[in-house]
Order: sequence, then C-alpha cells, then structure tokens
Amino acid sequence: MSYSPIVQFISTEYLRSVVPIESNVDDEKLIPHIIVSQDTHVQASIGESGYNALKNGITGNTLTSDEVYLMKNFIQPLTAQYAYYYILPFLNYKSTNKAISKESSEYSQAIDLEEMKYLRNSVRDIAEFYQRRLVKYLLDYPSLFTWYSNPNSKDNLNKTTQAYFSGVYSPYPGNTGTRNIPTYTEPYGTLYPCGFPPCN
Repeated sequence: MSYSPIVQFISTEYLRSVVPIESNVDDEKLIPHIIVSQDTHVQASIGESGYNALKNGITGNTLTSDEVYLMKNFIQPLTAQYAYYYILPFLNYKSTNKAISKESSEYSQAIDLEEMKYLRNSVRDIAEFYQRRLVKYLLDYPSLFTWYSNPNSKDNLNKTTQAYFSGVYSPYPGNTGTRNIPTYTEPYGTLYPCGFPPCN
C-alpha cells in the first residue's frame, strides 16, 4: 500500500499572518495542527476525491486557475482558523519522553480553563464562518470542479454541506406517518418537503 505525501495547504508564515500567534512559537508546534485542520474540516467539506485532487495538484504544480482561486480565497482561510482552534490548548505544553510538561514565563500568566473555552469558542465561530463560505461556493459552482460534482464512488469520506455544529444533531426523519418534518440543511436554511407551514 502506498501512502500519499504530507501536503500543507498553508505555511506557518501564512498562519501567523492571519491569526495571533507569536513568532517565537516553533513551527514544529504548528504544523501538526495545520494537517489536522485540513484532514478533518477541509476534507469533510470537499470530500476525499477533492482533497486528494488538491493535494496532487499542489505536489505536481497542476492546480487549475479555479482551484488556485478556491485555495486562496476559501480553503486557506478555513485551514488557518481551524488550525488555530486546535493549537490553542497546546501552546503552553510540551510532550517529551519523560512527561507532558507545562511551560511558563515569569512575565506572563497562562489563562484558566474557562477563559480557554471562551477563546476557543470564539475561534471556532470564525472557522465555521469560513467553512460555510467554502461549502456555499462549491454548491453554487459545482461544475467548476469535477471532483466535487462527480466524486470517486470509492471515497472513504464523502463531502458534507454542514458547516456549523451546535452540539445537537438530529438526522432528517423523512415522512413520519402523515406529517413531513422539516430539516435544516446548512447553508441554505430550512427545507419544507411540502411547503410552509409543514403539511399534516
């Protein structure tokens, strides 16, 4: 079995230019979270076919002009925001062969857990906005990308149009008896199968 090379959709320099991470944070601390961000949220939005197509286009320098536009205006901002979201809890910690240790400075004080939760929620709100922009663009212009409109049928991970997660998920139940129940389909809003208000 062959493994695809690791491809970064953004550099650490780009990440620092769009999120408040100091220059004294080592690149080695940032890169794993960039990979996690694109592996999870970007791949979830564009599907495995699209994800592999973009990685191959970057390594082979064969991205189309539409794919370059998509990367610069939608995928890179999304990747950066989710990377920052994942990085935040680990900025003060170091993993060694002895233990996981907490770094400190005599001139600064680490925030507490509640402050960290608030900060991460704020960052996630921004990241979800960028994910919504990406999904909306792809849904509006599916013919620009064959990997989106006609993905590989053997994809491990199919694309999703969901961008926001409120903590509760309820799949669309379809027709329940004689009543059609509406479902919220992000990013286009609530769809009523038989008009508004829902029919009985």
